[in-house]
Amino acid sequence: MRAYFENTVGFFIQLLPCALMVFLPFPLETYRIRRKYVFTAVTAVVALIAVAFPFVLSSTPPEYAALAANVFMFLSTVLVLVFYAWVIQEAAVKKILSFFIVLFYAALQYCLVNGVNGLLYGLFHFSSACEPWAVYTPAGVVVYFLTGAFLIPLMYVFVLRVLRSYLQEVETQQMKREFFILIISTAAFAAIMMSIDMTYYYLDYSLYLSLLVLVLVLLLDQVFIYWLVLHGSVWRKQENERMRAAELQQLQYERIVSDMESTRRMRHDLRHHYNALNDMLDREQYDDMKAYLSEVIGMTVRRDTELYCNNLTVNGLLQYYAGIAKNEGIHCEIQAICDTLPVEAVDLTILLGNAMENAIHACRKYPGTPWIRAAVGIIQGSLAIQISNSCKEVHISRQFRETSGFLPAEAFLSGRKGGGMGLRSIAHTARKYNGSSGAQFDAEKETFTTRIRLTLQGNYD
Repeated sequence: MRAYFENTVGFFIQLLPCALMVFLPFPLETYRIRRKYVFTAVTAVVALIAVAFPFVLSSTPPEYAALAANVFMFLSTVLVLVFYAWVIQEAAVKKILSFFIVLFYAALQYCLVNGVNGLLYGLFHFSSACEPWAVYTPAGVVVYFLTGAFLIPLMYVFVLRVLRSYLQEVETQQMKREFFILIISTAAFAAIMMSIDMTYYYLDYSLYLSLLVLVLVLLLDQVFIYWLVLHGSVWRKQENERMRAAELQQLQYERIVSDMESTRRMRHDLRHHYNALNDMLDREQYDDMKAYLSEVIGMTVRRDTELYCNNLTVNGLLQYYAGIAKNEGIHCEIQAICDTLPVEAVDLTILLGNAMENAIHACRKYPGTPWIRAAVGIIQGSLAIQISNSCKEVHISRQFRETSGFLPAEAFLSGRKGGGMGLRSIAHTARKYNGSSGAQFDAEKETFTTRIRLTLQGNYD
């Protein structure tokens, strides 16, 4: 009975953290069912598999026990991953990356556990199981528990703070280089750990210590690769967004300077017009005055830029994208009522910039008369943004094709080569302000609508 208990507990505490950890990097809205039910179901299934594990081994010849254990572990992992692939409604590249991060944890723990077992065996000959078919020894179960108690909190922090931030902030098409770097480095790390594990029982104590130092160096190297790639990618994206916001602010400044120069020229011209009209009036040349006024009115052109609202950032962004739309023959209607906002200029650029760029991109491909309607305002203490535009078609993820209404960002796949509509950036930025975002495609009306809501501090009604 002791062997059955040890193999059940050992299998459970080895597999369960990995099975749960692979789900953690993804936000609640990506789950097909509620996360607490997912974690409960995974825990129950892993427990049932762990109970079955020693019975399978006991019916296997002792010389094949290790092989049977590995096959059973592999099939159990596949079962969890199939459920994981179905539950998480995310791009495949992100799900694969999360799996490989957990593989890193599993390989490290496996190597450490077997390394300690090798040390115990070499020093005390204390690792034999009570049954020849048993895989988990009493020492192995204890070591698995201790290494898990040390490694799991570290991995939990890494997955939630680093990996989740990366997956949320970086678009799928921007991940390709980082994806291959992390996959290759993790696979190499796991292979090296497994190779080192095979040598533990054949080394004396001094060589074992040298190998332990090598494991530590490889671990630190792999952690540094993760930090450099993931943190660096998020930093580059944020820096690009800051540069983009600065460029838009510079464009707005140039527009203001241009408007001031135009106003100065208009005042200079008006003096000449007034003098000419006054001279005609003195000579009672009324017909000439009428003709001259008609000519001046015909020369008067409408200003290219409009004042949409008193918020400089919002107004500048709307002017910039409205100008692009009008230059491309896109009918643009804009209504904006807002003043000072407790929202950073960079975040406003992400929200309005991505939404308007998506609208302009869809209008470029629209076969009919393209149009965009934008509305920005304060509603019950929240900043509300709605961008509607003409749109012929969108690509919707299979998991959401039967769902109606406004859908989350991950429901929409870009029609552009390489993907990336910026809706995920909008959603991530909205969450920073305890807000939300969603998008809806009406195939009958050929309309795509993006809605954004940010919770504001204070009264802005």
